Amino acid sequence: RMISRVVTMLIFIFMAMFVYPLIVMVFGAFKNSAELSANPAGFPLALRFENYKRLIHYSDGLFFRTLFNSLCISSVYAVLSIFIASMAAYAFSKFEFKGRNILFTIIVGTIMIPTELKMPALYIMFSKMGILDTYLVQILPTLASVFTMFLMRQHMNSVPDSLIESGKIDGAGPGRIFWSIVLPLVKPAIGAMLILQFLAKWNDFLWPSMMVTTTKKMPVMVILPTLNDTLDTYTTPMELIMAGCVCVVIPLLIVFLCNQDKFM
Repeated sequence: RMISRVVTMLIFIFMAMFVYPLIVMVFGAFKNSAELSANPAGFPLALRFENYKRLIHYSDGLFFRTLFNSLCISSVYAVLSIFIASMAAYAFSKFEFKGRNILFTIIVGTIMIPTELKMPALYIMFSKMGILDTYLVQILPTLASVFTMFLMRQHMNSVPDSLIESGKIDGAGPGRIFWSIVLPLVKPAIGAMLILQFLAKWNDFLWPSMMVTTTKKMPVMVILPTLNDTLDTYTTPMELIMAGCVCVVIPLLIVFLCNQDKFM
């Protein structure tokens, strides 16, 4: 009984550590600068929506333009990356070809290379392709996700080969087997990876901040830390950033709630 109480206490402590920043964020979005400094985690004295109004009018709607950019970029990226990774995983899992294991090991080994090391070469390559400062450069580079392919392959390995053989006997080709047999059986993995890929692209900051210079083409994560509608360039209006953070969190919660059963 003592051990269970200690474990329960530790769970509540960790939960408080995770929830506290969210409380500060949500409550701070309804406070002004003075109240946020004096009472960051307490209930707001009044529900003020001025911060959200400031976001709407911020730089002619720039914040919600970049929020829409992130939504489109993350959605397209998540769907395409899972589609490409699923086909690659299907090939590595169910096709027999020479050098399959060696090729798979080499591809998975690229996960160990930090993205920061590849950025100079990628920047030069995309500069010569003429796609810098575009929406395409924010989607294309990491579209073939090795991490997604690896997890999808591990899940496809659990699909019985007898089902695939039955499909071949019925006259189904590789494409029909992939769409009608394999994909329906790996829906839990697709749902989980949809959340992870959407979240990864949504939270991406370094890549778009280096590859995109036009503010209207940037994702919201690049704009969010720079929100400032005051004349004082030395003071950051944290209450405005808190309101922006609340708006940024909402799409993530929607994606999770739509796929939580598969993710769990």
